[in-house]
Amino acid sequence: MANEPVNTPIQTEYAEHLAAALAANQAEQATLSTRLGKLQGEEKWLAAALADTPSVVSAEPTLTPVPTPVPVSVQPASSTPPVRDGADAAAVPLPRAEKVADAAASAKKAPAPRKRAAKTAAATPPEKTATAKKAAVKKTAAAGAGKTVQAGPTLGRLLSDILSKQPGEPKKVSEIQSELEEAHPERATSVQTIRNALQRLVEKNGLERDNRQGVVLYTWPVPEATPAPAAEVKGEEPAPAAV
Repeated sequence: MANEPVNTPIQTEYAEHLAAALAANQAEQATLSTRLGKLQGEEKWLAAALADTPSVVSAEPTLTPVPTPVPVSVQPASSTPPVRDGADAAAVPLPRAEKVADAAASAKKAPAPRKRAAKTAAATPPEKTATAKKAAVKKTAAAGAGKTVQAGPTLGRLLSDILSKQPGEPKKVSEIQSELEEAHPERATSVQTIRNALQRLVEKNGLERDNRQGVVLYTWPVPEATPAPAAEVKGEEPAPAAV
């Protein structure tokens, strides 16, 4: 009894681990054996099929050798271009120097704005220049005339002056337009514009508007007569008393 080995927990765990590894190994061998048997069967079938094929000259496949890759040395990139000796160094300038030279050449080629304007003026024929000046003078004169007209009396004021000269006399729009063109030819305008101005006078200044048999007549009201002041009656002086 004293010579019997004592099984500790660590020995028991180790034995179990070895048994499991052995079982896994055997199972994998069985799987590989089955797979090997299938591969061998496929090999026999492929060899028989290849033998029955007349176009195939050799039954052994040709293996293409794989080229050995050549190691490539990688050098770190540098922002500074390599310096060459002799004529090569002079033929390849720095990129920044090329940009500066191109910018200077472009600045020399670009003409100044004043020179370009002078060339354009010289290329323009004198006839076109004179025509442009005349057009500018006419435009300025027209603008001045427009300002003068705007600074004068309004159309309503002119119509009031014309109608007030003959109060109580009805007039048609065409007659009023004729009198306006005769008195103020520079203010001649359309019948509709005069009709609109007359309508404003009817609403604001009391101009009378009447429609007789489809004809619209405008009459300036007659001013009301102002009553004359009563004459002062001088009382008779009392007769002197008899003495």
